[in-house]
Amino acid sequence: MDAPIEQSTKRRLIYLLFALFCFGFGLLLNYTYRPFVYRNHINDLHLADVIGNIVAVPAAAFFFYAINKSIRYNKFAILVIDFLTWCFYEVTLSATFDWWDILASLIMCFVTYPILVILEKSVSD
Repeated sequence: MDAPIEQSTKRRLIYLLFALFCFGFGLLLNYTYRPFVYRNHINDLHLADVIGNIVAVPAAAFFFYAINKSIRYNKFAILVIDFLTWCFYEVTLSATFDWWDILASLIMCFVTYPILVILEKSVSD
């Protein structure tokens, strides 16, 4: 009876560490890479502009799985909700509306899905 509790705690910790890594990596890039690109007028194909969305989509998905005791949720549905949340934020709450942010969020949903599948398989073993 103790094994499922330990497995669940281990799984949740791994997802939390992934979420914190994404969040920390985003902060690091936001305070180092973005100012560097802007200061030197480098054309990085909008990468500096969409750093927040690049890290926010996987961080939110990993965090969702970290705070839930079960991983039986549909990964695709979670990522769709994640994407729609960021779209809602971009359209209503963001200071500037940018299609590049929405595109980055969509791309990161497709990138995050296989990562969630691989993590689920590796953590459940």
